[in-house]
Amino acid sequence: MVLALSTSAFAQSSDDDEWVSVDSPRPATSENNSSSYDGTNDSEFANDEEYASAYARYKTQTTSRSEISKQRSEGFSQSVFLGARVQGGFNTFLGSNSDGWGAGWNVGAGLIIKISMFTKNFSLVPELTFNYRQYNYEKDMDVYTNKAKLNIMLFELPIMFRYTFEQYDFFAAAGLHLGLKLMGDTEFSSEANGGVVTGNADKSTNTFVSTNMEVGMAIEGGYMLTRNIHLNLRVVQCFTNLLNQGLTVEPSFTNSTLLTFYTNVGVSFLF
Repeated sequence: MVLALSTSAFAQSSDDDEWVSVDSPRPATSENNSSSYDGTNDSEFANDEEYASAYARYKTQTTSRSEISKQRSEGFSQSVFLGARVQGGFNTFLGSNSDGWGAGWNVGAGLIIKISMFTKNFSLVPELTFNYRQYNYEKDMDVYTNKAKLNIMLFELPIMFRYTFEQYDFFAAAGLHLGLKLMGDTEFSSEANGGVVTGNADKSTNTFVSTNMEVGMAIEGGYMLTRNIHLNLRVVQCFTNLLNQGLTVEPSFTNSTLLTFYTNVGVSFLF
């Protein structure tokens, strides 16, 4: 155990012989040097140019990183929009030996992505839509009438290039249209006219077959009800035959070329 003794020093006054006590000097206390520069005038480093300059550089770098991160986040959210689209309309067939095919109908829904390109007016808009179509056929053959129906479910992948006229809230687009068949079925029948009985009065199924893929072009025009809700009218013309001639045994369609043509109205909701 260490014992600390406090002693007093005595000195003799020059004026008399009395001895006066002189307290021992107190030990110097060390100040806390752990304080740091906080950028204010009250800081102990406020007048130190080196510390002030270093602190300024630190604040600038920190702010720059924060701003860059913020701008990247805002830029991505403003350039890429995800959403959903619902559509419905009418369809038919064009092409050789396609007379008799009247108006059918289609309905679908799916996902949409809008990606800004080059400038804020140009954008790439791909979609993935599940679509159901029904085609109706009826042709008078004098003594009997041929009737047919084609149902098909498919994924549609339109890839549209869009230009937006922001001052008018209007946009126009054109692009490639792809259709991938999921499943489908057909039926065919002949009905007698005026009481004439034919040998093919009953309905036959899948005597003509649809192909697994179609390719075409699409054009559309639309109006932005709000920034996130868009209304559009689309027209699609396919260049590939939807009829699989190799599997078609129905004589009425063996030499047919069925090119899909359809129009629909769609509403898109972007987030």
